[in-house]
Amino acid sequence: MARGLFDVVVNPEHGEDTITVVANCINGYEHELHTLRDGMMVVLKKEGSPDKQIRIVRGLDDECLFHYIEMGPATAQAADLRGGARCLLVYNEFEHTMTLTKITVNKERVVVLTEKGRTEPRVRIGYSLLNKLGLAGAQRSRTVRARHGNASVKLRLSVPPNELDEQFVLSAGAAAKLRLGNGQTCLLAYDQATRTLSFSPLSDVPESVDPATGSAPNDSAQPMRSSYRSKSAQRADNKTVATSRSGKSRTRKTAPSRLFVSKQTKAPKPEPSPKTGESAVWINPTLHRGRR
Repeated sequence: MARGLFDVVVNPEHGEDTITVVANCINGYEHELHTLRDGMMVVLKKEGSPDKQIRIVRGLDDECLFHYIEMGPATAQAADLRGGARCLLVYNEFEHTMTLTKITVNKERVVVLTEKGRTEPRVRIGYSLLNKLGLAGAQRSRTVRARHGNASVKLRLSVPPNELDEQFVLSAGAAAKLRLGNGQTCLLAYDQATRTLSFSPLSDVPESVDPATGSAPNDSAQPMRSSYRSKSAQRADNKTVATSRSGKSRTRKTAPSRLFVSKQTKAPKPEPSPKTGESAVWINPTLHRGRR
């Protein structure tokens, strides 16, 4: 199975027999869909609905902030998706089938920072973090609700222009209401259905994470700790290596690795297609308790 996380774009002028896949965006996570090639015919499967033949178009977008798939309204309806939603695309390379599972909750690790002297309830979320959480739609309303335990507050949302910014900054007043301290590390979740941010301790993160469900994967495939990182995070890992003789330096990028590595030594058997029409939770798979 090859997987990738995408935002959904519904375009009335888009052909209903095609889905455009754009996977080169700056804040998107590493994906495994290199075998899903341009022009390939696949079967879009959804439990309880007829199969639909789809032609894949691989697109490029130099200005996109998160990977996305584009489709027509009828195709979106067949997949039970709406524009602005987030989904997990799973491609079965053996059966040439594709499923789209709605992701309603996205979780990321954040360090809470506070603005001293500001009493009004507000939050500043870096553009990169905003896109990872699937919060881009909330930017239009300029408000978002936040919860921590029994505390709840409506926050005014601001977003700095830097596209690589991953900071999360609460006003002092909002931090006090939510009982969060400056420098506190939390697991931050955004629920697209309720449009609510919620905070929980990092102990809530499972030891390892299957990106389809947010739970521990099965024994046949284990997630590698170095993979499924956003492109902006990969840039921060560029290593500068100095050569001792010339005194010159060169930059070496850490090569991304595949998310799932099969433990089987024999040729893998075809895997059953996952159910669709359901929703799931996405937890950044780099968050493992054993690493903290």
